[in-house]
Amino acid sequence: MIVGPRLTLRTLEPSDASLEYAAWLNDPVVNQYLETRQATIEDLQKYIQAKLESSNTLFFGIFWIENNRHIGNVKLEPIDFDKGVATMGILIGDKEYWGRGVATEVTNLIVDFAFSTLGLAEVNLGVLSENKAAIRVYEKCGFVVDRIDSKSMNHGGVLYDQVYMRKIRSMKSEIRNNT
Repeated sequence: MIVGPRLTLRTLEPSDASLEYAAWLNDPVVNQYLETRQATIEDLQKYIQAKLESSNTLFFGIFWIENNRHIGNVKLEPIDFDKGVATMGILIGDKEYWGRGVATEVTNLIVDFAFSTLGLAEVNLGVLSENKAAIRVYEKCGFVVDRIDSKSMNHGGVLYDQVYMRKIRSMKSEIRNNT
């Protein structure tokens, strides 16, 4: 479990699959930048179980501390422990929590966990160029653009630029974590 000022990240279990969680993935506003366009509770249970069984995945639910409400998910997948690199993915599914700094807090929590607890050297991610809000969050959290693959992502029949970003563990963060 990872605890922040307002959020808790904990490993998801199949029992966390709920109607609300499925509703996020079935909502065209929430899923506009996702590959998943619809899901049932059974689909979610299978997905969560597969993530639990994977040796190179950590899949966390994002829970608002005040009411223990499940409001989204974050994952590190794949994690390459030999190279010290992981890819991050995040979804704030509950629209009531949009615009409240949740994505920033989660991104900082998961990256700090990857660096300080897992000992990784780099966290990277991919994001559609149209997802400007996400790009701003990642830049605010210290990610930099690594490359942009032009018109490489077919999303709903439209080709988009895929922006690849990364954050490398710095000596400053190592010093902070060791004191």
